[in-house]
Amino acid sequence: MTIKNDITIVATSIVDGVQMVGGAVLSMQPVTPPTPTPEPTPPPSSRSMWAIIDYGSKSYSFEEEFGTDLGNFVEPGGHFTQRCVLCTHAELLAFSVMFRPDADGSRDEVVVELGTLFSGTPTNMGAYTATIYRGDKELVTIEVNEHYWNSRWTWESAPRKLLYDPSSAAVHDMLPTYSDTLFGSAIPLSVLRIYHGPMDLAGIQPYIPSTGERDEIGICTEGQAEYLCLRNSSAWQSVDAWLKGSGTIPWHFRDEKTHAPLDWNEYPNATMYSPNGANPYIKNPPSPITLDTAHEGSFAYVPFILTGNPYALEEMQFYCTYNVVMLPPSARNKFNLGNAVRAVAWTLRALAHCATVTPLDVPSWLKPRSYFKQRLDEERDWFMTYVNNPAAPHSGLHLLGTSAGSASAGTGFPANTWTSIWMEDFLTAVIGWIVCMGHEDWRPILEWKAQDVIARTNGKSGWIRACPTMYQLSLNEVNKPVLNNWADVWELNGHTQPANCQYIDPDVLSMSAYYTYSSYALGALAMCARAGISAAQQPYDWLLSELQKGDIAARNIKRKWAVASPDQV
Repeated sequence: MTIKNDITIVATSIVDGVQMVGGAVLSMQPVTPPTPTPEPTPPPSSRSMWAIIDYGSKSYSFEEEFGTDLGNFVEPGGHFTQRCVLCTHAELLAFSVMFRPDADGSRDEVVVELGTLFSGTPTNMGAYTATIYRGDKELVTIEVNEHYWNSRWTWESAPRKLLYDPSSAAVHDMLPTYSDTLFGSAIPLSVLRIYHGPMDLAGIQPYIPSTGERDEIGICTEGQAEYLCLRNSSAWQSVDAWLKGSGTIPWHFRDEKTHAPLDWNEYPNATMYSPNGANPYIKNPPSPITLDTAHEGSFAYVPFILTGNPYALEEMQFYCTYNVVMLPPSARNKFNLGNAVRAVAWTLRALAHCATVTPLDVPSWLKPRSYFKQRLDEERDWFMTYVNNPAAPHSGLHLLGTSAGSASAGTGFPANTWTSIWMEDFLTAVIGWIVCMGHEDWRPILEWKAQDVIARTNGKSGWIRACPTMYQLSLNEVNKPVLNNWADVWELNGHTQPANCQYIDPDVLSMSAYYTYSSYALGALAMCARAGISAAQQPYDWLLSELQKGDIAARNIKRKWAVASPDQV
């Protein structure tokens, strides 16, 4: 049978060798053609992000579609929600790619990390190329010259927007009050920081233990203080560059079992200090970067406060974790005092930040606020043992460090007879900040600690305030007890370092004064006054007026210590 057309059928057959042909015409009703089936919705892979890592002679694919969803981060003010999908590869161990697009599709971000805690051999990674896609569209190709173990980098389709004005009620109590009117334009602008890509530090000192008046050392960095003073785009570029540069620092200890920063409660024997009894033992292979708590910058807190960027919050949690596990487990209850009072100050600052601004509820790739608050409470209890200690120098001088504890032998000073008093001002400023952030249970500690810097600047304690801050401060003679009042300490220093005790007028800052270190005292007094320690206001006003005299730039005073007291705002 053949079909001649759509309505006529012709049939042909053979009967007894004779061909027979028959046909019929069928009457058919018009039929409406069916509606075409719409094209199916594109599969997730055409909308998802993915990356190709070209390393050595092989290519490795990481696809959001097949990754592990670690949950969404909701910005505390509700401005955005960011996803996090973790992707790993069986042939590229310890290497992970996290796709972090905003839930509304307005922004893409990728975070690339190297390092594990419980498996693998700590090894830096050589050069590779990362190509990032969304669907069939190539977004970017990044050449990575090297990748350090426990380091990371991020790519973003657009920078996080500034969501909060520093003076707004939402964040005002969370930040020091900087004012450029204190020293005007006399303080030179810092060097513009630029982030050049993976494993760049953007100017952060790679040998972090390096001493000196570096831009990263202070309650804030110099770039952050410039932005809080001037609110200009170049200063913010420096702030953002150092946030990204901090990803290069090998202190990112993520538990591959939970995908969050390592839990110091779950692993009380986790340490970088020694493999003996460690679980896990955290080891970094050689890299250009040397870690240290005593000279640690705060690179992420200000960016998080003003943008809500969870990458910044993660950075805060990572270096807070490092501050704990760098110690031997048996020494953790000493809270870094063995690493000098400045280490106590900066590690306490990092912990207080996390315990204050981490959201109550977070996705699995972050630790919750309660985790950090528990340790902050433990620190508070430890500090109270000093507040309640009647022994010198605690009851009389209100010092945390003692010559027998944090100090060692220095040029011209016998061992165990001196301390670095300016480190105490770092600590006082941090404790004042903690109270300003709302931790009223720290007020007794601040009321105790503030008496140190007030005594050196109020002109009433027996200490001559013309010389408020010395680099090294004698506290006792060899094999003698630490002195217990500031008048006796002044008399002792007149014998041990007479050149640094010279003055003409006891109420006029001496030409021999350490002006840079005196500016640390200014910042400490400002934070005390803001926290409600009324006795700090008059010394602050006096010291500010003295520091404003003469050549500010030559005195090497930085904006990061140009903190305004309440009556200067």
